[in-house]
Amino acid sequence: MSDKYYLLDVVDGIEPTVRGPYQTEEDQESEAKRIRKEEQSEDDCLFWAKVDEDGNLTVGAYSGGFFMDEEEVGE
Repeated sequence: MSDKYYLLDVVDGIEPTVRGPYQTEEDQESEAKRIRKEEQSEDDCLFWAKVDEDGNLTVGAYSGGFFMDEEEVGE
């Protein structure tokens, strides 16, 4: 069993939905950026999650600048 990557999409901070699994961390990050940009409102939250080969779950938050467009970073 290889690592599996998920997203926890929390609408209005109270309604969690699990998305995934994604095959790679890059797929997970790309989808996180798409979801944040196209589907979420300001009050929604998005967290990353990973289940390793032993079945251990790790969950974390994205950094503040993760969702910024490359154009915004350069300003």
